[in-house]
Amino acid sequence: MGRAKSDLLVGDATLLDWIVGRLGPAFAETIVVGARAPRGARAVRDRRTDAGPLAGIEAALLEARSGHVFVLACDMPRASERLAALLLERCQGRDVAVPRIAGLAQPTCAAYARPAGDKITAFLDSGGRRATRALEGLDAAYLEEPELVRAGIGPTELTDLDTPADYEAFIAALRA
Repeated sequence: MGRAKSDLLVGDATLLDWIVGRLGPAFAETIVVGARAPRGARAVRDRRTDAGPLAGIEAALLEARSGHVFVLACDMPRASERLAALLLERCQGRDVAVPRIAGLAQPTCAAYARPAGDKITAFLDSGGRRATRALEGLDAAYLEEPELVRAGIGPTELTDLDTPADYEAFIAALRA
């Protein structure tokens, strides 16, 4: 992208500000890991510098005040409150509830029980880094694409912004 995805513009706001403004009111607590926290959110630092998104998930879980946490990467701006609510509901009694699209788990758009943070810490301490591999050590509920569609959640909600073309298409869709 040439710059941090969280700093991409959506109108007059950064992408991070836009996501927090859109989804934050649905939650008692909003944590931002690894970036400055917009108004209404609390900033938390990664505890590790070399563990990618999984370090952010670990930090959020270890700092969260609530028993369950909806995790969302800032490059997945289409995720809805409905998706978050469904994942949080399916996470009850489990370590994590994760959507899976075309067979690919989406651990950076998932609901985690706070105690899963200790298991993620152990995985990271053992040298693991891939978030999808960390799921193998968790009691996971996977929500497959047909179940998401039945709940009124389209797979495009889980589309991330990896390229400038992805970002431009997202902005164009907002204007439509």
